[in-house]
Amino acid sequence: MPHSGAKIGKLRQWQFLKSAFWLGCSAFGGPQMHIPLFSKRLVDNKKFLTREELIDINAFCSILPGPSTTQTITAVGFKLGGPGLAFLTLLAWVLPGALIMSAFTLSPAFLSNGHLRFLEPMVAAFLCYAVYSMFQLIRKDNINYLISLLAGIAGFLFRNPLIFPLGVLIGGVISSNFGNRQFTPNPQPFGKVRWANLSLFLLIFILIGGLGMVLSANEDTLGLSKPVVLFENTYRMGALSFGGGNILSAMAMEHYVYHKPYMSIEQLNTGLGLIQGMPGPNFNLAVYLNGIAMRTSGFGFDGQLLGCVIGLVGIFLPGILLVFFAFPLWNRLQAYPIIKRSLDGIFAVSVGFILSAALIINEHFWRGISNIQSDASDIVIFILTCILIFSQKISPPLIVLGTVIAGVLWSVYGW
Repeated sequence: MPHSGAKIGKLRQWQFLKSAFWLGCSAFGGPQMHIPLFSKRLVDNKKFLTREELIDINAFCSILPGPSTTQTITAVGFKLGGPGLAFLTLLAWVLPGALIMSAFTLSPAFLSNGHLRFLEPMVAAFLCYAVYSMFQLIRKDNINYLISLLAGIAGFLFRNPLIFPLGVLIGGVISSNFGNRQFTPNPQPFGKVRWANLSLFLLIFILIGGLGMVLSANEDTLGLSKPVVLFENTYRMGALSFGGGNILSAMAMEHYVYHKPYMSIEQLNTGLGLIQGMPGPNFNLAVYLNGIAMRTSGFGFDGQLLGCVIGLVGIFLPGILLVFFAFPLWNRLQAYPIIKRSLDGIFAVSVGFILSAALIINEHFWRGISNIQSDASDIVIFILTCILIFSQKISPPLIVLGTVIAGVLWSVYGW
């Protein structure tokens, strides 16, 4: 196994890309399921890196805005093969889900909310398993478990986007001062910090933001303004979204339903349901958002396809530019014991917010059970999913497929 910072050969790089593509096709359930799957595939099965390295990289990515699991697997590619492998890793990870999401977006009559009715109890069950599996990855230390539990409770009680960066900061400070990790210096030479990537990130943010403000007042009169404004919306969401897919969903409701009526709340809910059944990152929701926004603005198939591309590029570009800038810098910073020890608390906070997401989703699901008899089907789906996912006898993609099929049959035949 390569030690920390080591590059791998061309053959192993190809094997890593195949693993990233396999994960992009099969990693359902959102970020709370992704890290356990990364650990199983990349650490246990293929031994590309150690579990500690994976957890540290994920903790580092949790500090950054954007899609944390996408940044995690991209940073692993950067570590193993440099910027070239990192970019190919990004494509292998995001494209399978993005292409499927684009297909559904461009043919919306295929599935409706009724067909997706069983996804909520399935997701509630997936999150229960995610909390269990992620807690296994926390470094064994009472202070880390306490940090995780407190973060979970805080995220459940105070449902504010600011709670995530604040929790990361507090968790890192606590573990850096009271954690039990033994410090081992990084034996590898540090990578060169790429300031150009940070400059490009800020330049795009400023230029597109300014252009978007000007054009947003003329969307109906300037034909090309709509794609630019949508790209600005999407880039801004990707650049400012701390806390993963749940925060993105809230931002999408504000930007695409209320502030500018690009779609109805029913259309947004359909997209939120679809993304739960998609492999890969939940940030692929932006593909759906912009494709539908272009349709409601009167664009045809080509314009809607352009909207899907805008969503794909706009939502992932800022987070990946930050990884390309910050990962070599992080390699330098982790030479300091206080930084290294803080990663345990940061990861514990991330797990805590998965716990809060599980509590929120399950609260919403169980409160929606108004009558045990009439909602027995939802309870059966929840229990059956829990049994299957905890037993690990059936892979998550098959569970998702079976849940969608059950919803379609229910909708068609009224079972």
